[in-house]
Amino acid sequence: MDPSYARLREKGKSSKVGGTRRRRFSLLKAFPRWTALTLSILCLLPLSAFAKVYIDIDSPGSRRLPLAVLTLKAAPGGSPCPDRQVEEVIEKVLLNDLDVSGYFRTLAPDVFLVERDQVKFYPAKIDYRAWSLIGAEALILLRTTCKGGQIETEAQLLDVLTGKLLTWKRYKSESAGARRVAHRFANEVTKELTGVPGAFDTRIAYISNATGSKELYVMDYDGNGPRKLTALHSICLSPAWSPDGRKIVFTSFWKRNPALYLLDLRGASALKQMFPGFSPLCSGGAWSADGKWLAFSASLDGNTELFRVPAGDGTRPQRLTKNWAIDVSPSWSPDGKHMVFVSDRAGRPDLYILQPDNGKIMRLTFEGSYNAGPAWSPRGDAIAYVSRVGGAFQIFRIRSDGTDRRQLTEGAGDHLKPSWSPDGRLIVFSSNREGSSDLYLMRADGTGVRRLTWGPGDETDPAWSPARR
Repeated sequence: MDPSYARLREKGKSSKVGGTRRRRFSLLKAFPRWTALTLSILCLLPLSAFAKVYIDIDSPGSRRLPLAVLTLKAAPGGSPCPDRQVEEVIEKVLLNDLDVSGYFRTLAPDVFLVERDQVKFYPAKIDYRAWSLIGAEALILLRTTCKGGQIETEAQLLDVLTGKLLTWKRYKSESAGARRVAHRFANEVTKELTGVPGAFDTRIAYISNATGSKELYVMDYDGNGPRKLTALHSICLSPAWSPDGRKIVFTSFWKRNPALYLLDLRGASALKQMFPGFSPLCSGGAWSADGKWLAFSASLDGNTELFRVPAGDGTRPQRLTKNWAIDVSPSWSPDGKHMVFVSDRAGRPDLYILQPDNGKIMRLTFEGSYNAGPAWSPRGDAIAYVSRVGGAFQIFRIRSDGTDRRQLTEGAGDHLKPSWSPDGRLIVFSSNREGSSDLYLMRADGTGVRRLTWGPGDETDPAWSPARR
């Protein structure tokens, strides 16, 4: 069971398991595509694939791709934006996204051999040798222009070794949309150079007691733009996103007993209690990846079991477990055929894997005195969870067959509630390693830890949104 839940209870491309895989990526693949955005995006100059490279992205010793980023003057016919901060924000956010990914090494401007005024946008001639001499293998050119009261940002990604254009995007936005422009292009760069889009234009739901009660909040993946979603003046816990990113289910003590509530992010008065009258205790909602099922735990006859119900259906929930023990914290596998959960049926909290369609259950963890908070990776290759080590909780990852158990965090304090990015490359979690509880981000191998929240209260229970559609 989840440690925080236990305390409250006392008060009242396809992935496979095993082995690394080598993936082939095309550095020079580009083809026509249109992306539907809130921002108006135009794709330019479709190209053909020529050169290819092979990168073992699953290897912890894989080399970061050296990459240079340069912001140029406004486009001909346009005017520079009076607010230079827009350009600075786009470049800064883009550089941060690329660094967070762990796949790129951005070069410092002080090593550049050419001045900003000497560089033109493709298809103008570019001195690729000057970039190659400083070790750059890819080059990003940015320029921001003000046109008709809007900001137009163009971004190009070029292969320095072959002089080919990989992608060219044009974004139209208000100045307030500068950060999202950078996130969107960071996704494109990651897709072109690794084969899988990044998860930078995503959000994280979480719980904060900054106003004196535990309310539901949401922010950008990098901690920017926190926004309070509820004002229930109660205890909220365990948010979970619907696969389309439009709804959040969470646990709350708003009406005294813990119950599940559904918040529709598109409506002003779209909060409703789920399954009223079904159980005096419901918690831990979790959607299957296809959006067909919602799993949760509920107490019937004085015992807490797992249930599932067709999402959006008013039918009575289907019972999945029947045991004297407490079964909580379900998390679906990406294919929806399995579910990992927490049970103390062996005398202590451990992880188990359930096949909902036939009821078969397999114990997953045998090490650690207290294992809880499981989250199945969207790639399907691992399950993140927390385990008590020397009196504190640390985050681990393990394969679904019980092999390759690895500790990802270390140090003082409790590290809780891991949640995966939609591409399975990053993990957000809460920790009180620096005193108060805050949210932190790390890569799937435990490297690149960085703090996301700096608010006056405690921030806990993070849940990473799906990719925006």
